[in-house]
Amino acid sequence: MIRTGLFLAPLLLAGACVSEGHPHHNNDVRPPPGSNQMLRAPITISEDLEVVVSDVVIPADATVPRHFHPGEEFIYVIEGSAIHVEDGKPDQVLRAGDAYVIPPEAEHAPRGGPVGARAIVFRVHKDGLPERINMGDNGPLPNFKDLSLRSSESDLADLREKIEGRADAHCHAMASPAVMCHVANGREVYTFTEAGNRAHPSALFRGFVVSGDGRSQLQERGWSAAEDAAAQAFFASVRMWPDTGREP
Repeated sequence: MIRTGLFLAPLLLAGACVSEGHPHHNNDVRPPPGSNQMLRAPITISEDLEVVVSDVVIPADATVPRHFHPGEEFIYVIEGSAIHVEDGKPDQVLRAGDAYVIPPEAEHAPRGGPVGARAIVFRVHKDGLPERINMGDNGPLPNFKDLSLRSSESDLADLREKIEGRADAHCHAMASPAVMCHVANGREVYTFTEAGNRAHPSALFRGFVVSGDGRSQLQERGWSAAEDAAAQAFFASVRMWPDTGREP
């Protein structure tokens, strides 16, 4: 733990310059609970990095759902205190004036102290990646808003045949009746149910797709010809994530 915020001073000043044109907020007004994004901008000395600056407020005794970020997270606590809970490390109390660095993809679930906490947070990651990925007991939680649950059995069979037929496909059986296939050097992951799975036939995709402007965007898609509740339960249970450490 670092008991000074001096190393963040240049970043704070730089953020103030970059965000010219944004309204100046009254410092006496406390933002609402949660992660309040203040700035998101490319890092001009890098072709594929961006920075996200947030004013994070955690209420007293509240726990932030377990999650991770695809890049590094730099924290400077400005008010109150929080218990930092990170996988593989002992719990740590961060108080006003403390600074802390969370490595990429480290799962954590901070908890607000007796009076809550407020921190300025800088996140640096590859352009196009999501700011955070929420985690459940069995892996990343799918965003059901982006999942289309309706598909035909024949379409799902055709998709599986196409993916398994690719020269770069690496497929393996899962504990539940399903098969997971990694393609595009791990940048795309497909999972297909098999007979005996309540959600059969269903398929789930997580991977990086090049958008119209040429940027690589993380996307998630699901298809199923099974009953909706069974399909959603299957999607939520699958622990699969594309390789965030490689170029698209």
